[in-house]
Amino acid sequence: MNIVYRKLQPGDSGIYREIRLESLKNDPDGFGSSYEDEVKAAKLGYETYIEEQTAGRFVFGAFDDEKLIGICGYYQETSKKIRHRGTIIQMYVNRNYRGQKIGRTLLEKTIAEAFANKEVELLVLGVVTENKSAHFIYEQAGFKEYGLLRNLLKEGDKYFDERLMVLYRSL
Repeated sequence: MNIVYRKLQPGDSGIYREIRLESLKNDPDGFGSSYEDEVKAAKLGYETYIEEQTAGRFVFGAFDDEKLIGICGYYQETSKKIRHRGTIIQMYVNRNYRGQKIGRTLLEKTIAEAFANKEVELLVLGVVTENKSAHFIYEQAGFKEYGLLRNLLKEGDKYFDERLMVLYRSL
């Protein structure tokens, strides 16, 4: 198995849609979006970002040959006072490929690309507290907890808390 990592390109928006919907279907408790809502959308938000290719919004992908098996998204804030902040989103690796450090590598490549922009000084993310494997990956990459949002997500009668994490650029 030879895993290749690269930023998704305009022609990849269709395969991005497939894996994004897969992530929402297979791990519904891990994301703020729902499969039921997103599958109805003519175009997912990040499909546009992939097609338009800006340095401040991108998705890294992990490929096993031509098959997209993992994604990690990023966006940089655009407002003047918060342009120094970026956000990591939509981290997902297909279940058949977990435990092989693919998620960790996707995250590292996303961090490196984000910090290649000297304007970006810190990265933030949110992770559902029940997702222990994601916590481990984020902590290994240097992210630190800075807060907790209780009952951020609700599915039926069940609530999910979100752990807020930050990584500062090494000075």
